[in-house]
Amino acid sequence: MCTMADAIDINDPANNEPQQLSRRAAKKAKRKQQKAEKKREALNDYLLSSSSGGSIAQQPPTDDAAAEKHNTSNNNTSSIVGGKASRARLARQHDIHLIALPQTNDTIKHDASDNKNNNSWQNHRPQGGAPILSQISPQHIQIVEYLETKEQQMRVQGRGVTMKERMVVAVDCHGSMDSDVAVDDIMVDNHNKKCGTNEYYCKLSRMNLRGNFTLISLTALVALPSPKEAQLSSVVSNTILHLDLSRNELWNISSDALEPLAPTLQTLDISRNWFESLPASIGTTLVALKELRATHNLLKPNALNENVLKGMNELALIDLRFNQKCGKKSLLESLQSTLGTKVEVKLTVTYPPPSPQPPSSNAATCPSLPSDKVGESPAVRDATLLRSQLEPWSTMALRRRLVADFGEKRTTDGRSWADEDVSRGQVMEQLLTLYREEASKKGNNIPLCRDGNGRAVVIVSGTLVDEAIRERVLHALREFWTSQSSSFTGNRERPSISAEHYMILCSPSMFDATSQNAAKAAIKLKKHEALWNLAHEAINSVDPIFASQYTAVAVTHNFEGSPHIDKQNTGPFYGFAVGDYEDGTGGIMVECSARVVAKVNTKNRMAKVDGRYPHWVGPYDSTRGDRYSLIYYRTDGNVEPIGPAVFTVPSDT
Repeated sequence: MCTMADAIDINDPANNEPQQLSRRAAKKAKRKQQKAEKKREALNDYLLSSSSGGSIAQQPPTDDAAAEKHNTSNNNTSSIVGGKASRARLARQHDIHLIALPQTNDTIKHDASDNKNNNSWQNHRPQGGAPILSQISPQHIQIVEYLETKEQQMRVQGRGVTMKERMVVAVDCHGSMDSDVAVDDIMVDNHNKKCGTNEYYCKLSRMNLRGNFTLISLTALVALPSPKEAQLSSVVSNTILHLDLSRNELWNISSDALEPLAPTLQTLDISRNWFESLPASIGTTLVALKELRATHNLLKPNALNENVLKGMNELALIDLRFNQKCGKKSLLESLQSTLGTKVEVKLTVTYPPPSPQPPSSNAATCPSLPSDKVGESPAVRDATLLRSQLEPWSTMALRRRLVADFGEKRTTDGRSWADEDVSRGQVMEQLLTLYREEASKKGNNIPLCRDGNGRAVVIVSGTLVDEAIRERVLHALREFWTSQSSSFTGNRERPSISAEHYMILCSPSMFDATSQNAAKAAIKLKKHEALWNLAHEAINSVDPIFASQYTAVAVTHNFEGSPHIDKQNTGPFYGFAVGDYEDGTGGIMVECSARVVAKVNTKNRMAKVDGRYPHWVGPYDSTRGDRYSLIYYRTDGNVEPIGPAVFTVPSDT
């Protein structure tokens, strides 16, 4: 804690006299000190309880196998299956001095055991896609096979035998859907015809270049034995107008690589790489550059080198779309002001967000507006509508579904669904149209229960919790929310979810022990210690291993609908519900695949679900009784590969 002495130079004779504080300032300083001491004491109590085996702390399992799994899962190192930013960061940390060279049998410069060097994204599960069987635990294979069989039946019924297997979708180094190679080659050929010869176009896309692109990287391509690269000798020796470095794993370009191209290079494409900043060498070296394309990178707003770009007199276009951190309208306005009207600036503006459509919009219609969604949050969306159930997916996941699950390669005007100019509204409209067509097809007689949108519904039941424990939980939750009704006015902790009350209890272990967040979590946990311990007893009676791993518990009252994805979760969660509502209703609905939804019964049961799939609470009659639930989840440690959405073999009825 900072004191007055910290802010005063005690060596200054003028400051040797004791400082007199006003009565008001003295009281304020005393309250601040008492508050800090209270937080420290709460955190110390929690840490002491953790080390001594107190009831408030989650204790690791005693058997060796479970303990090993516990230690692995609580490692704070991000897994390679994490987001694109963490994957790129790990790559830079391990190979910070790496010179980008084409990855062939003769030129690989890394340990062969390092799989990150061999197109690691090809095994990366794209968001919204089917689980990769090689990443599925053996005990889950039967579940995945059951769900995939149901999905295949529905897909063949709706699309025909040609869609017995999903279509392959091209994926870039970020795990995002990419246009297929054939389309790219056609575009290159068309560009070459305009140029008159292919020697003007140097295409180094998908060459597995990684790290820092230098002159060595460029000349190394000439020495490669394959005919495609051998042709570059004539290209390098002649004038290159267009250089394509897209779809690699580059994060820097040295000026020496660009100097030979400086007088003539007109377009440079560095899209779909790992750049966090625009290389200054581009602006200082490429004096003739007219177009710079840097979409789908990791660019940061303060690393765009605007002043360098301003000095590029020939620049006419800069494309910075689909860089997540460069989404503010103010940045677009700043670039336009700096570069002037002669330069066209393309940027995907996500903030301020576009005005959402009202939640009452009919699922059968969808205006073709960029990035449009129905309803500003899951809380206001009708969970029975298919559109509401699809809204949690990213636009890229919806594009992927159109191609992989419905076989739709092109729009009506011949564009790829991966084309950034095809809006989310157009993608959603096409998906809803295809779903409606399948639901209304004659002969759709597969013996499966269906929801109101034509998707198959399979049934899953959680593990029944001991009667004595669930009665204590129900009594405790009723008493808690009754006593807290005055202080918990509505759902303030997670307003994007529809619930009368919602409270999150976090373990301080998920924060830095010295942070304010850890201290606040410890105080809140201490206040609700009895409820936390009872919740822990319930989960420990069903899954002792998971009971040692979860980092937070959501305590809810009358949770309704709200289709959403838990993007911060690092693995599956457990749901447990009690109350007087009718058994078999109010369960967790979770999308297992494009055409299969699981209805998970959690009343008096503990059920494991992967919240990284869209999920929501099924309908129930709240007038017949309240619904209370506990949700156990984890947001730190290793990211578990996404497997099945449910963890018990479903049944058809």
